[in-house]
Amino acid sequence: MQKNEKEAFCIFSRCMQTMTDEAAPVVAGPVYLRLGKMYLEGLGTEQDLKSAQACYQRAEFFLYDMVRNGDDKYRKSLEAAIEGQEKVRKALLGALPENSWFF
Repeated sequence: MQKNEKEAFCIFSRCMQTMTDEAAPVVAGPVYLRLGKMYLEGLGTEQDLKSAQACYQRAEFFLYDMVRNGDDKYRKSLEAAIEGQEKVRKALLGALPENSWFF
């Protein structure tokens, strides 16, 4: 089966738009993590570093609670959300114009 990143992006985005409050604690973390990567790498959508950062932050929020509440299988996902934020920060800083007037 061939990957369709654009369709995957649409599915993950739609999932977040229609997610209920009851489902969010179980589903939101992994979905935001995937969306963060897609925005960061431009998979299925245009690269959008600020949206990537927002998704990684939301992923961390939900994944932290999942791990704290005993769902340890998401520990690596939590670490990936934190690492994703670092990647985005570096990319955001690298995208800033250089100002020679700074000392």
